[in-house]
Order: sequence, then structure tokens, then C-alpha cells
Amino acid sequence: MPIDLRLLRQAQALAEHGSFRRAAESLKIAQPSLSRGIKELEEQVGLPLFTRSRTGHEPTDFGRVFLQHAIAVLAGAGELDREIATAKGLAAGEISVAMGPYVAEILAPLCAARFCAAHPGMRLRILMNDPAAAFRSLRAGTVDLAIAEHSVLAGDDDLEFIARLPPIAGYVVVRAGHPLTERPGVDIADALDYPFAQVVMLPPRVLKPILDARRATSARDAKPSPPFPAVQCPTAQLAVRIVANSNAFTFASLGMVRHELERREIVPLFPAPWLRVEWGLVRSRKRSMSPAMNALAEELQRTYFEVLREAALLGERWSRSPDAVWPSNKPDRREPAAAIQRASRDPSRSTRTPSG
Repeated sequence: MPIDLRLLRQAQALAEHGSFRRAAESLKIAQPSLSRGIKELEEQVGLPLFTRSRTGHEPTDFGRVFLQHAIAVLAGAGELDREIATAKGLAAGEISVAMGPYVAEILAPLCAARFCAAHPGMRLRILMNDPAAAFRSLRAGTVDLAIAEHSVLAGDDDLEFIARLPPIAGYVVVRAGHPLTERPGVDIADALDYPFAQVVMLPPRVLKPILDARRATSARDAKPSPPFPAVQCPTAQLAVRIVANSNAFTFASLGMVRHELERREIVPLFPAPWLRVEWGLVRSRKRSMSPAMNALAEELQRTYFEVLREAALLGERWSRSPDAVWPSNKPDRREPAAAIQRASRDPSRSTRTPSG
């Protein structure tokens, strides 16, 4: 016998309030409508559910049994409504993303602010890990999305790319006044004479040319090289601060060290074809994309392309004049189209940080 949930809610309200007037007010309906609803429900059941007493209306013995089941049905229906609302991104829920340290530095602040403003009922949880750990979290089902160096993912059938993001070039950066800034034509072998402040485990495509240069330097020079890495840092900003106060070097991008460039604390030495961001936005194949996951994926990509525009503009400005005055305001959003196209063809002309 199908029973309208509306009628069950009316019976529940009458049992709670003991009065047609108060129950109708709680349901925000007219009292005659409530009376008709209770009568309709009793006719469907075939037994009286309420009896009138000196204190109001009370459930009959059968009415108490009936209401016990009715309340359970209403609770289950409410839970189902919440699950549906959460899946649609309309009510309280949680969405999680794992990021490498560079990704968190570049994308998380702006992306998180925009996502939370657009979806105030959703809780956004950000985990910062190296790329391999981020993808392990995806496989374990402890996060919904991950964005990190995509070459670490090669051949993994459990994970699927939502998007492969266009590359952004990284630079070797040092403090202003560093001895290498006085030498022309420096390369990674020259930088390796100084301590390296590493932020995250480097992917093989970045690590190989560094180790090749280090072996060549060791074979040529009798003096011992600094340990590699000399300093391991949990965040990109910590590595940048160490570099700004020592002769160490690190990998960054013009966008990531924009304010340090403006203050003349950091100087980019050179980009390299292998020193570039190659990130992917990834999900587990075992999980379907919920509306909340789609919304976060879209915001991550939207933020990334703003970063790409800024990187192209900063790369062009630096290549024109390293001594130019760096503007403190946001880049002109009317300029970037051509710069993005050039950056896409030649990643070494744009910037924002290396792997992770």
C-alpha cells in the first residue's frame, strides 16, 4: 500500500504537538488541510491512528506502532535527500584534492577561495604530498582528485587523466648578488657547485639531466661537490627564503617568486627545456565524477590557465629587460592570448615552477 510521505509527516507533527492547530502551524499549512490529510491516512490504513483526549489528540495503540515505522521511513527519506543534495553540491559535503608542494603554492590559494565562495556548503580538504603519495591517496580512495607531475603516473590503469595541463617553464633561481649572477652563460653544472634546496622528490625526467651534469662535474673537478640535495624543504616558499639568504639555489618560476623579484631579492639565472611543470589532473577509475568533483576540476583548470597567462607575461617582460621595474599590480588580462600561444609552443618562455 503506497502512502504519501506528506501524510506521514502530518501524522508525525500531530503526534508531536497533540493539537491540530499547533501541528498545522509547524507544517505551515491550514488546519482544515491537516484534518483532511489525517482522515485520508486513516482511510488508507483502515484503522484509527489518533484519539481525542482532554489534553488533545494522542496516538492510538496501533497509531504508536504505525508512527514508529513512519518516523523511520521519514528519517531514511531525509538521509536520501541529503545524499542527493550533497552529490549535486547543494548542501553540506566534502571534496578533497591531493597536490604536490608546487601545485599547492601556485593553485591552492586562489582556487580554494573561489571554490568555497561558489559552493559555501562544501568543505574543501587539501592534502599536500609528493606526486607519488598524491596518486597513492587516489588509489586508496582517501581523496577525490589529485593534481601533480603526470610522468609519475605512466602505465597506471587504476587512474585516469581528467586533463593534462600545458607546460610552464621553471628557472634556476638564486639570491641577488649571488656569484653566478656575475658569470655569463651559466648552466646546471655551474649551479651544482652550490647547495640545492629541494622541495619535492624530482621526477626522473628532471632528475636525469641534473645527475648527468653532476657526474660530469665530479669527474672534471677534484673538489667535492655539495650533497644533493643539500637542503630538503616541505614547502616552496621555505626553499625560496633559504635561497634569498644564502648561496643555495632552487627551482621556481617567475610567477612563484614574483614578489621576491620585485623586491630584488631573487634573480632567475636560466630556464631549461627539462625544467618545466608537467601536471595532470587525475581521478580514480573506480570513482565516477560527482558534480562537486566536476566543479573543483573546472576551478583548478580555470585557475591554472590564469597562472599560465601570468607566466607568459612575466617571461616576456623578463626576457625583454631583466632590470625592468616589475609591476606590483595584477597583469593586464587583455594581453595574454598571444603570450599563451607562444608559451605553449615554447615552454621555456613562460614560468611558474617545476615538478610536484
